[in-house]
Amino acid sequence: MFTLSGATLWTHLSFLVLAIFLIFVFITGVLQEIKTNRVLPIEGIDFPDFGYYNVNFIQNIPDNLLPLDDRGNRIIAIGDIHGMYRSLTDLLDEIRYDSERDLLVHVGDLETRATTHESIDVLTFMSTNRILGVRGNNDQKVIEWRAWMNWILSRPGGLEWLTAMDRRWPHLDGDKRLQRGDLENWVLESKYAGWKRMVPAGWHLLGKHYRVARAMSPAHFEYLSSLPFILRSPAGHMAFVHAGLLPSHPTLQPSDPRQPLSHWPTVDDQHDIAKLRNQQELAVLTDIPENKDPWTVTNIKGVTDEGQVSVKPRIGTPWSQLWNDAMSNCSGEAYQSTLLPCYPFTVVYGHAAGRGLDAKRWSIGLDTGCSYGHRLSAIVLDRSSFSPAIHQSGDSSHVQALDSLEIDFGDNGRARVASVLCA
Repeated sequence: MFTLSGATLWTHLSFLVLAIFLIFVFITGVLQEIKTNRVLPIEGIDFPDFGYYNVNFIQNIPDNLLPLDDRGNRIIAIGDIHGMYRSLTDLLDEIRYDSERDLLVHVGDLETRATTHESIDVLTFMSTNRILGVRGNNDQKVIEWRAWMNWILSRPGGLEWLTAMDRRWPHLDGDKRLQRGDLENWVLESKYAGWKRMVPAGWHLLGKHYRVARAMSPAHFEYLSSLPFILRSPAGHMAFVHAGLLPSHPTLQPSDPRQPLSHWPTVDDQHDIAKLRNQQELAVLTDIPENKDPWTVTNIKGVTDEGQVSVKPRIGTPWSQLWNDAMSNCSGEAYQSTLLPCYPFTVVYGHAAGRGLDAKRWSIGLDTGCSYGHRLSAIVLDRSSFSPAIHQSGDSSHVQALDSLEIDFGDNGRARVASVLCA
């Protein structure tokens, strides 16, 4: 039988005690590291979806909200506000907005260019009054930052890290390159260096979108993330979107049978004009890939000759020109022998401040650069805007000045443009 001598047994016990001590020291150090930094390095971080795209991409305005009778109600669509809360209240006063009677709609970009406090004021007004609207590209960035923050705060040590940055950089504009470098160096050199990997590539901490996302309430976030990308009125034959829509597949000829406007939809009753129009408008919004892409409808400005979406104002053909060219070729039921057997419909949008008020026959651009010290604009639609008369083609001329109070709208209606100077 094998036995250990006293000296050998003592030697083994000494090694065992030493091993237990080293393990204790290691575990103590790890626990202290966790207590200090609250995070361990994570290999291959699998970021959740911060985009909150799981909403109704298209939302309809109920038909009964249209101003079609003698109630005196209106639809008021307002351009990009960008946190200019005082200008918003001035404009609503100018047009005598009545929350009990009027339907207010915004075309996105509610925040970020004014102060954070003013952006929060705009979000509070919109969310507490449940104002209808669509997401803009800036709204989308704020949504993504807030979703990221909620994820970070769910992790041990996340609150400590965000609070430390708030205290260290209370006034930093993280969108400026030099200061952003200072911030990133601080993150890398501080005890929070491990957290840098938790920021998605291309995201910049403490920028204007981050600041609004950090300051807004859960109710603000719920409101923003519930906004659709397209707000549509089937009975009014109009759609609201932040940046723009395409009338056809950009790589196909307008008359190609795959184009939604190149043929009448298949419906039970080919004489049911309302149903035909509804199906055809819906096909434009759902069958053209670009119109189903969140990034495109919140950023598009033009289309290149190769059919690629452009976000640069001077590259490619403006999408609004393509839209109006197509809609002006819609003949309506009475003239089916012409190029496109379709009825036109109108898009109201924002985003393109460089174009100012861009009121064409079948598209109205309302971003008139309020955050740049220019104007905040709205289009006011009342009963006269939704005439049941047969479509009249009209032309695609621009409204040249903001004091042009009336413009053509829809099939045979009129609308009023109102604006205020932004301070």
